[in-house]
Amino acid sequence: MQATDINDIWEHILQVAKQTLPPAIYSSLSTSLIPMSIDNNSIHIGVMQSFIKNVIESQQMVSKMLTDAIQQVTGKQLNMVLLDVFPQKGETPAPPQVADTFTGNTTDSSDTGTSTLTNTTVSDIDSSIEKSSTPAKQKVPYQEEFYTPVYADPVYIQRKEVDELIPDEPMFPVEQPQTAQTLQSTDIPIDLSSSQLNRGYRFDNYITGNSNRIPFGAAQNVSEHPGGDYNPLFIYGPSGLGKTHLMHAIGNAIVERYPNLKVMCTTSEKFMNLFIESIRKRQGELFRNTFRNIDVLLIDDIQFLENKEGTKTEFFNTFNELLDNNKQIVLTSDTMPNDMDQFEERLRSRFQAGYVATMENPDLETRIAILKALVEKENNKNRNLIIDNDAINYVALQFDENIRVLQGAFNKLIGTASLEQRTSSIDLEYTKKTLSDIITTERVTLIDIESIQDFISTYFNIKKQDLLGKKRKAQFAFPRQIAMYLCRDVINESYPQIAAAFSRDHTTILHAYDKISKEIDKNPETKQIILDIKAKLSSLN
Repeated sequence: MQATDINDIWEHILQVAKQTLPPAIYSSLSTSLIPMSIDNNSIHIGVMQSFIKNVIESQQMVSKMLTDAIQQVTGKQLNMVLLDVFPQKGETPAPPQVADTFTGNTTDSSDTGTSTLTNTTVSDIDSSIEKSSTPAKQKVPYQEEFYTPVYADPVYIQRKEVDELIPDEPMFPVEQPQTAQTLQSTDIPIDLSSSQLNRGYRFDNYITGNSNRIPFGAAQNVSEHPGGDYNPLFIYGPSGLGKTHLMHAIGNAIVERYPNLKVMCTTSEKFMNLFIESIRKRQGELFRNTFRNIDVLLIDDIQFLENKEGTKTEFFNTFNELLDNNKQIVLTSDTMPNDMDQFEERLRSRFQAGYVATMENPDLETRIAILKALVEKENNKNRNLIIDNDAINYVALQFDENIRVLQGAFNKLIGTASLEQRTSSIDLEYTKKTLSDIITTERVTLIDIESIQDFISTYFNIKKQDLLGKKRKAQFAFPRQIAMYLCRDVINESYPQIAAAFSRDHTTILHAYDKISKEIDKNPETKQIILDIKAKLSSLN
C-alpha cells in the first residue's frame, strides 16, 4: 500500500468544477474548502466558513456541479461529506475522521494506471477538531501543494462587480447568516490614535495557498467571532511571509463588521515606547486605561519584547486582563512560543493556550500568482506594464526565500524597465540581464516536461518511445519513474499534468514520486543519480 496526497486529487476536482461553476461562486468555494479524506464511499471536505457549507447544502445546482466533478476525477460516485473546520461555540465539532492523505493499493510497477481505494488513514489536520474517543491514528506529515504571500506594501487588486463579471451566467443567491458578536464593548472612552491599522491590508488582496490556507481560515474565523474559540491567535512564520498583512486584515474586517468594537493594532516596539513614555510622563493610569479597555489587541513581532523586562511585565498584566474579559488578542512572531526562552513559562503557556497558526514559504504557483497580482497593481495605476509569462515564471523560480525578496526583484525589474522605457515589452532575455547581479545561484529554469523526458531518455540511453511506453522491464521502468519524479520535484508540475504527458493515471505518478523519494533516502546510489541529473539539467540553460 502507498500513501498518496489527496491535495492533488482535490486540485484536479477544483479545475474540473471551475469549468461549470460561475466565477464568483468558484472563487468563494476554492478558498473555503479543504480536502480531508477519501475512501471507497465518500470524500470528506472541510469548510472554513459556515455560510459556505449552507450554500452547498441549500443550492442543489452548486452541490451537483461539485459531485459531478468528483465523479469525473475519481471515477466513482462518492458521497460528499461537509465538515465544519471551525465550529461555532456551542456546536459539537465533527469527529476527527479526516486526513491529508488516503491509502490506495497500487501494483509494484509504475505502469499500471489503476488503483483500488481503501479506507483512509485517519489523522487530525487541525487542532480545532477535538479528539474523540476513537483510537489515535498515525499522523501523516503535511505536504505543501501550492502557497501565499505578504508584501512590504499592500497589493490592491481591483475587481469588477459581480453583475459585470458574469452578466449572462446564473447566480445562486446566498443569504449569509447574521454573525453573532462574541464579545461586548464597554462604554469607556479610549484614545485609539496610537493604533497603526493599515487599511490597505485586507483579506481580499491576500493571496492564499496551501502553506498559509489554515492561518488564513483561522484569521477569517477570528474576524467573524472575536473573543471566540481562537483566542489568543498566535501567527508564527519566518519574516516576509504575510503575518503582518494577515493581522491587519483581521483588524480591518472587525472594524467593518463590528464598528462599535475598539481595535488597537500596534507593534511590540510601539507598545514598549508608549509604556516607557507613560512612565516618563507619570501617565501609567492612562496607558493602562488605553490597553486594558480595548476590545481587540493586535501586536506585531511580539518576540522583540523578550529582553524588555519591565515591558514584559506590563504586557503580561494587560494580556491577562484582556483574556479575563473575553477580549480578542492576535500576536505575530517569527519565533515559536516554546522557543521564547526569555519569556516566563506562564506567558509562553498563555500564548499556546489559544491557537498557533504556522505559515511557510510559498511554492512556485503562489509566487507566480503574487507576481501577476503585482503586475495588475501597476496596471491599475494606468501604467502599461507587459511582462511575458516566461519572464514572470523565471522571477518566481529564482526568488523563493520570501515574499519581500520576490517583491524586491520585481521592483528592480520594472524600475529599470521604466528608466529604459521598456515597460511594454519585458521578455525573458531582458529579465535575466536586469536581475543577473542579484541572482547568486541560478536555479533550473524553464525546463518543461518534454525536455525532462528527452534528457532522461538520453541519460539512460533508451528510446523516448520506450520511456513513455508500457514496458515494465527495470531498464525502462526506473528511468520512467525518475522522469515522473523530476517533473514534480524540479518544475513542480501538477500530478494531473504529468499524468497526461506520460499517458498514465495520476495515481501512477503519485506512486512513482513516492517510490523515488524513498529510494533517495535509503539508497546513496539513487541519490547520487538524482543529484547528477539535476546538475546537468541546470546546465542546459
